[in-house]
Amino acid sequence: MSACRYLMVGLLSILVAATNLAMAQGRPYPAQGQSIKIIVPFGPGGSADIIARMFGQYLEGKTNQPVIVENKPGASGMIGTEYVKNAAPDGYTLLLSTNTTLAANMGLFKKVPYDPMKDFQHIGMFGSAPLAVLVLKDSGLNSINDLVVYAKANPGKVFYGYYNSASQMAAELFRTKTGAPLNGIPYKTIGNAEQDLYGKQIQVMFMEYLPATAQIDGGKVVALGVTGTSRYSAWPQVPTVAQTYPGYELSFWAGLAAPAGTPPDVVKKLDGWMIEALKDPGFVARLKQYGLEPAKLSQPEYERYVGSEIKRWGQMIRDAKIEQQ
Repeated sequence: MSACRYLMVGLLSILVAATNLAMAQGRPYPAQGQSIKIIVPFGPGGSADIIARMFGQYLEGKTNQPVIVENKPGASGMIGTEYVKNAAPDGYTLLLSTNTTLAANMGLFKKVPYDPMKDFQHIGMFGSAPLAVLVLKDSGLNSINDLVVYAKANPGKVFYGYYNSASQMAAELFRTKTGAPLNGIPYKTIGNAEQDLYGKQIQVMFMEYLPATAQIDGGKVVALGVTGTSRYSAWPQVPTVAQTYPGYELSFWAGLAAPAGTPPDVVKKLDGWMIEALKDPGFVARLKQYGLEPAKLSQPEYERYVGSEIKRWGQMIRDAKIEQQ
């Protein structure tokens, strides 16, 4: 093939790609009758699941199109996240992303089947919230210091259950800061871990506010502390861990992402709907009801934030001397 023909083939390929992009951008989004799917890479009942369903309802009201929330748990969120990475970049398959999937996993695992910065278009951040340190009500433990003392007096006998990297890192940071010899047990879903807490196979869980509230209201568990820098207004009697062990702080955050290559006009629409949701008094009130502080980041700021979180969580994991799996 001559150089001229190579040039012609190359130009034709560029023209076809540009034409396809223009056609995609020219179509209405979402198309009439075509559902939008939000993939939650964790089991039902956790913070990511609840946020996805809240936004799904809001999105249905804005688009008049069906929004389906689908749980794809496993491998610390990597199964569902990889699924979205490989989905068509058309705006109809979205990811409820978190610091577990986008940041912590990069430091915890040797092989992650996606690149959080190259494989996704980060649309926006919903908000962040600290976790609660939960034990059974009849455990005899009444404070963070009680837990530390008990763990030190019973080395090898105090276990925490984790269902994502945030719940694992909250416990590992606690172990590093307090010297309490906690041992971690992984679970596929938050529900599986809760069952073992009730059955006393594990003694403590570090859980996001949304599901923790339901457990506390059920009367079986109590919160010894919260992992943020300030107390919850709903739990003014529960101290922060940092009040006993200064410097301890860890929060959960969640956002929305699409596969890389999603048309810019589709991303702009989704970003606009997220901005509207985070300005809607009813939506914001529901977020705060579940302990989340709504985000105030622009789309470029959020993308930079994800990059900075990858570095921060990587450093926390190295400081905790957690060996990559």
